Amino acid sequence: MAEDWGSASFLEEQFRRYYKVGVGKVDPPLEMERREFGFLPFDGGVMIRHTSFSDPSQLHAFIMEKAPAHIYYSSAYYREPRSDMESKGWIGADMVFDIDADHMETPCRMNHDAWRCNLCGAEGMGRAPERCPKCGGTNLEEETWICDICLDKAKGEAQKLLDILIQDFGIPLEYLKVNFTGNRGYHIHITAPWIRGLDQRARREIVDYVTGTGMRIELLGFRPGVKGSSPLHGLGWRGRASKALYDYLAKPPPRLLEMVRSKGKRMRSIIDSRDEILRVLGEGPPSGILKYLGRESLNRLMEEAVREQAAAVDTVVTTDIHRLIRLPNTLNGKTGLIAQPVSVEELEDYDPLSSSIAFKGGEVPIYVRRAPMFRLGGEKYGPFKEELASLPLAAAIFLLCRKAARIER
Repeated sequence: MAEDWGSASFLEEQFRRYYKVGVGKVDPPLEMERREFGFLPFDGGVMIRHTSFSDPSQLHAFIMEKAPAHIYYSSAYYREPRSDMESKGWIGADMVFDIDADHMETPCRMNHDAWRCNLCGAEGMGRAPERCPKCGGTNLEEETWICDICLDKAKGEAQKLLDILIQDFGIPLEYLKVNFTGNRGYHIHITAPWIRGLDQRARREIVDYVTGTGMRIELLGFRPGVKGSSPLHGLGWRGRASKALYDYLAKPPPRLLEMVRSKGKRMRSIIDSRDEILRVLGEGPPSGILKYLGRESLNRLMEEAVREQAAAVDTVVTTDIHRLIRLPNTLNGKTGLIAQPVSVEELEDYDPLSSSIAFKGGEVPIYVRRAPMFRLGGEKYGPFKEELASLPLAAAIFLLCRKAARIER
């Protein structure tokens, strides 16, 4: 425990040194005096909550003094942000979407994520099972890491969400704020004044829309008697899902071929009629596709198409009107990386594992318990297992923040 405390002390010292120079980059949120702030220390203590600041200098002074591991602020606006939750006086809230690789199935999990049963000691790679396959216990500890594959997946989901918000909801770019979380994903904030007053039910409706929840073929125009032009030119989910279905059939992914093998004759007839189905999708009317696809088959294919186009977001975060969210341009205590703002236009080419590096410095001796290979900037490190290593400051802090290593004095 003493060695781990030494690591926490080292991290706090490094965070304090960073903020002494870089705290000026920490921009306060809109109407900061109406926001609640939260701070989580390195010593494992309780979060400092129900705090507010009237101007940026107060916030910056607090950050430099405490050098916390994590810094949050409320998406909500309150009359009395220092009061307890019952007395704060909720005024409204920005809408926040959390896109995190933890909620996605990516092939890289088997390369870098691991789990351990705290009852029998069994271990494995990838996502933790619901129960330990050895003892049947549920006390499982999961260890997740980041790599280019899962971060690219998270970026792709963020881009899909932005497309829906801009194209379907007409949100102007000036009200869309994108932030890399400093760990496994992105936060997208909508700060438009007309969003603030939406209650949880309204936010739930928006979440259902961006995730494609409850989408049915009838709602998209694929029902008998519907006339009109190609559904590919439709607005909203009608056009988006139709384009996805077109691409899905034009270049069959492995999932479609698996469905063909498993469902037999009915699905094989879809492949045989693929050219005609694509023609109908391209020319219309939407009802014409039912000649080649039964309702059940079309529903199944459309579910796959919608899944490809929907955005994978943490629904709980968006519907929570009191949510504390990470403050941009602060350090993430799980990685030592900067929770960095990114413009919508720059997101495509943004490299979080290079741009968000906060620390530069000489090598630090550490003892690494276990770490898969990881990249920071143009360098790769590891893999490591139960060994001493001398690493550049940023890489050492990354492993210490992950609790995968300890300082060697």
